[in-house]
Amino acid sequence: MVNYFLMAAMNRLTPLITRHTGPWAAALPMDEHAPFEGADPAAWLQDLKLFATGWLGGLVFFGTLIS
Repeated sequence: MVNYFLMAAMNRLTPLITRHTGPWAAALPMDEHAPFEGADPAAWLQDLKLFATGWLGGLVFFGTLIS
């Protein structure tokens, strides 16, 4: 199934897309840092609790929705 509206909208955006060519087109390596470097333990623990709560909430919600 082809969505002609989406194709027309994306074709109008093509003039805005620029492609960089030449020696600088290659990806440059970046410094790798630890994911929680410089963060106190409470910050990543709060993120973990929020993720776990959301995941369990979604599991309960969709489990009751499907059953």
